[in-house]
Amino acid sequence: MKPFIYHSDPLLVALNVLAGRGRHSPYRVIVVDERLRPRGVITGRRVLEVLSGYRGTSVRLRKGIKGVMREPVTLFIEEARHIFPDSMPVNALLTYMAENAIGLILVVDERGTLRGAIDEESILRMLTGRKYGIKVEEAMTRNVHTVSSQETLAEAVDKIVRFRVRRLPVIDGQDLMGILTVTDILRYLLMEEKQVEILLYDVEIEKVLEKKVSEIMCPDVITIKPSSDVGEAIDVMLKHDVSGLPVVEGNKLVGILSRIDAVMRILRTVGPACPLPT
Repeated sequence: MKPFIYHSDPLLVALNVLAGRGRHSPYRVIVVDERLRPRGVITGRRVLEVLSGYRGTSVRLRKGIKGVMREPVTLFIEEARHIFPDSMPVNALLTYMAENAIGLILVVDERGTLRGAIDEESILRMLTGRKYGIKVEEAMTRNVHTVSSQETLAEAVDKIVRFRVRRLPVIDGQDLMGILTVTDILRYLLMEEKQVEILLYDVEIEKVLEKKVSEIMCPDVITIKPSSDVGEAIDVMLKHDVSGLPVVEGNKLVGILSRIDAVMRILRTVGPACPLPT
């Protein structure tokens, strides 16, 4: 079962789950009611939108960051639009995901109770250990949004929210210096929250986001070559528990391959039967 929280839980609970402890944490958390029926999903990017004032502005103005963190998460969730019965064949669900470029499907029983979820990570785990005859350069995203090491976290958050991305490669000149993810920022905010005791005192989030990207980014970037097979990239993602790989030639960034990029390309090229165990 994927991580879930209750719709009455405060936003701080979502932040704790999304920030996690390891290098990789869940990007999204399912939100359910008391009967375990899906109410929606909250993502790391949505939390950043709320904390930085892109969403929930009126609540933040009235209650401050301290108040926002105590508000029920249901105020900020995204609607769970892709819900299917557990009687639906897996191939049909995978075909739907491929045709609509969807990274998450929720599965419920006849009472509407959450039974589980299919997402890009669960599919990737069924795709590992194979070669697909598809080069990384055929599946990667070429138009990559980046940030410099000297920009502030506020500027990075603005790019993440405006361009709707999960990660920003850090580029100085033409060199790849590191990578900054939504999880990195949330983990940093959670650390700051503990340092300033946000539950007792309010904090100016703008002050917290004045830090330079270089202070928060991960400098040890796991990369892949454009000529590599997508199957190799999948193995690398799962081995290192990362959600995306910068694609480099030398140290020059030429694209980025995310989990959803790899899944969608394989499903559309090889077909939905490929992930099923043989």
